[in-house]
Amino acid sequence: MKQLLDLLTLGPQSTVMDAVTCIEAGKQKIAFVIEPDGRLVGVVVDGDVRRYLLSGGSTDALVEHCMNRHFKSVRIDAPREELLKLFDLGYHAIPGVDEHGRLCDIYTRQLRAEPEVPILTRARAPVRMSFCGGGSDLTYFFVDHAAAVLNCTVALYSHATLLPRADGVINIYAEDLNQHEHYADIQELLQHENKSLLSSVVSLIRPEHGFDLYLRSDFPVGSGLGGSSAATTAVIAAFNELRQDHWNAYEIAELAFQAERLCFGVSGGWQDQYASAFGGFNLMEFENQNNRVHPIRLEESVRSELEACLLLCDTGVSHDSGNLHEQQRQEMQPMSSQSESLKASVSLCRRMHHYLIRSELNRFGRCLHEIWMLKKQFSKGVSSTHFDGIYEAALAAGALGGKLLGAGGGGFFLFYVQPPSRRAVVQALKAFGCTPTNFRFDFDGVTSWRTKTQ
Repeated sequence: MKQLLDLLTLGPQSTVMDAVTCIEAGKQKIAFVIEPDGRLVGVVVDGDVRRYLLSGGSTDALVEHCMNRHFKSVRIDAPREELLKLFDLGYHAIPGVDEHGRLCDIYTRQLRAEPEVPILTRARAPVRMSFCGGGSDLTYFFVDHAAAVLNCTVALYSHATLLPRADGVINIYAEDLNQHEHYADIQELLQHENKSLLSSVVSLIRPEHGFDLYLRSDFPVGSGLGGSSAATTAVIAAFNELRQDHWNAYEIAELAFQAERLCFGVSGGWQDQYASAFGGFNLMEFENQNNRVHPIRLEESVRSELEACLLLCDTGVSHDSGNLHEQQRQEMQPMSSQSESLKASVSLCRRMHHYLIRSELNRFGRCLHEIWMLKKQFSKGVSSTHFDGIYEAALAAGALGGKLLGAGGGGFFLFYVQPPSRRAVVQALKAFGCTPTNFRFDFDGVTSWRTKTQ
């Protein structure tokens, strides 16, 4: 660019003939007159010289006698849109000046596209709200029995931001846990014995570049909303955004299951990963050979009424779903009543699905009571005297039914409450230290995008 500027510029003490030489030297057929300090004071084109000479001027005169002092210029940070409009009005070369009026650049109609700049990717994955069938999505159950889960996702998300690095260094920041992992390269991460959940995800993807990964969530740890699966899904989606051949929702869910359940070793079912990947309301069926996600289409009025009647509240007690699922697995090893309870849960799941698609929401809400009674039979750790007290108080205040979300033992309670009873139920829950949480349904599932870093 400097070479082009030198070719097309001259000083105020230059002659008209110097301007002609300068004009002829460039394809733009234009010359720029600048002061010694670089300020642009005039522009000369063929027409300016011709008019000056026809009026009796001399080629030996100073260029300032024929230059155009009322030229059009733009700031060097002018948007492409502004430049294109000027070119469309007939300009062929436009000087770009800084805040002091110094000539810094010359824009022509061959204005090149912006060069590539570093990018980052982002992703967010919603948590799930399980209505019925949880526990039947455990592999050791559905290899021998029919399994079905009814759930939806809500607009509480895990957010992942991924910044690729030019070197091989890996940094993983988990805001909610206040943790920072640092690795010199991917090999050091792969050889690390005590991997976190996030580094377990990275060990499956094995990127060929370094990166900085940031994760944060809209919900507390141990909420019973499938938060670890949402986090895992968001991280996978952030890496997926960099791929040419994107993984589909099933593949993302399967990778999330592999990272969380098999590599990191947290016991649990399959519904959480599929829910975060697909989003919306779904009936999920699990069997030995195939997992199927069936989206449920609901009228907007039904979705709005369900949002108005469902009450989500934080008990303030965190839970460990992995330990609860492992306890359930051990208690179910012999064929027992727990297995029959899961079969009953699957049957109830299909009934709730029927009520939901037919908009029979009060019946749907009462089924939450039935599933809670069944859920407490899965394992001794699902409920406690404290949680039973919360539940009974909510029912006494007007709730039609409810349940602890996730594996139980803590986290969030979900109740179905008709609007006239909502205030009384909320007051009853607050007396136990529970905090109501506003929410909206999510219908997109995991989403990812890329943006410039500057």
